[in-house]
Amino acid sequence: MSAQAAVTAGVIRPKLDEAAAPWRRVSLYTVGAVALLLLVLPWVLLRLDIGTYLMTLLILFFVQAVVAQSWNLIMGYGGIYSFAQVALFAVGGWTSGVLVHSLGWNPFIAILFSPIVAVIAALGIGLPTLRLRGVYVVLLTLAFHELARVFAVTGPRFISGGGYGLVTVQTFQFGNAIGDQRTIYLYYLAGLIFAVATFVIWRVIHSPLGVAMTALRDSETYAVSRGINQFRVRMVLFTISAFFTGLAGGYSTHYNGGISTTIFDFPRIIDLLAMIVIGGWGTFGGPILGAGLVIGIDQYLVALGDYQTLLLGLVLATIAVFAPQGLWPLIRRMYETYLAPEPLAPPVEVSPAAPHDTKDEL
Repeated sequence: MSAQAAVTAGVIRPKLDEAAAPWRRVSLYTVGAVALLLLVLPWVLLRLDIGTYLMTLLILFFVQAVVAQSWNLIMGYGGIYSFAQVALFAVGGWTSGVLVHSLGWNPFIAILFSPIVAVIAALGIGLPTLRLRGVYVVLLTLAFHELARVFAVTGPRFISGGGYGLVTVQTFQFGNAIGDQRTIYLYYLAGLIFAVATFVIWRVIHSPLGVAMTALRDSETYAVSRGINQFRVRMVLFTISAFFTGLAGGYSTHYNGGISTTIFDFPRIIDLLAMIVIGGWGTFGGPILGAGLVIGIDQYLVALGDYQTLLLGLVLATIAVFAPQGLWPLIRRMYETYLAPEPLAPPVEVSPAAPHDTKDEL
């Protein structure tokens, strides 16, 4: 054996860590278990007296979780402090609503144009905004939010509805399905949107694009010096986020039978921001957990009337104080400490060219 061959044989390449980004792959067992749970859950809930009410809460959860995940993608992972998320949600909702209300389109066809128009609006926002940093991004995106609100209130009547929004928009129709059966179909449609958005966002996070965006967030100067195009990466993230936000807005319009100008109220932004912060800023599962907590706490405290907002604020403040990184990292640390199995010790690899004792082998 030549010297070069011996050296080549002695080089041991480290094993690829497929659990790390950008090579991480989704577990088929996890996907199958979650899909089966979502499919069976409505039929189980129907056996309860409050089953229909719980399904409506799950539909609301699916919509809000999609918007929260999309916002977390650009703000938590990308470090883009945009406050145009509610405006993009409204753009998607109004697009589908106008197509159905004014042009007589089928809701299932009109909703497909909601994410497209939202992406176009995101491009219009991002081209001048994403070249800026910090507070200037916040100001420009809030300006877009205000412009969209003013246009929705004072625009043409087929858009503004006289300042009240679109209050009579055709809802989703599933043939002759009515009552609980129609609610189940609406649940499945919202669950499908949630599942697709969650998978795409997970795939983006665990991809080369995800590595680039977190690098820009953590050290912009170093990332740019390594050849990452800052503007291009952030624009792609912005459009992906707008796509699913607009789709959720279109669904919400046809689920509720209209869209009101109150969608632009500041508490809407606060609720979405609370979902991200409480669940875990810059984590994958944080916005999903936060959406469930905020919606659940809000519904649980609804009987308190005027004290609802006060107690909700106290609960959220308590979580923020005792879990400043969010509840998702806290839950993961507890799981890894008390429930996760002990990792196996890595095997010791010995180079064939390394000196060794032949007595032990005999």
